[in-house]
Amino acid sequence: MTDPKNLILIVEDDMNLAELIKQIVESTKKYEALSAYSAGEAFRMLEANKYPGRGNKIKCVLLDIKLPDLDGLSFLEELRKKYKEEIGVILETAYEDEEKWQRALKGKVVGYLIKPFTAEQILKNLDVFFEGEAAKEGMKILTYDQYFEKFKKYKRGGGH
Repeated sequence: MTDPKNLILIVEDDMNLAELIKQIVESTKKYEALSAYSAGEAFRMLEANKYPGRGNKIKCVLLDIKLPDLDGLSFLEELRKKYKEEIGVILETAYEDEEKWQRALKGKVVGYLIKPFTAEQILKNLDVFFEGEAAKEGMKILTYDQYFEKFKKYKRGGGH
């Protein structure tokens, strides 16, 4: 079993994709992963993995925006209320527009992966996330830069 600091929660309603991501993440032997197929199930897993008085075993969430019971961005808002910034969040989604990006940035996501993404993209994001606090801050800055570049194109009529 890997060090609990490397526990990842995959929140994805497509069970096949969730299990594929889990296999990719665990294949490195650096990470352990749990899969949740809804926001409600994810919150139950977060509660079940609390260290009494010491935070959460889950350190990072790979979060889909489209979920059956609560959209991923609303989940992110609730997660921040309950856990502040203790748990990192990397969004994974096929949906992007200015409002989604703004809500993601307000929720202090560390990464934003657009589907279809590669195994290498997932693992690179996780590897950088677990390098330490400076790397996490760098991820946030890159995510903000990605947002600003994308919306400069939108403003110029460059489309999606």
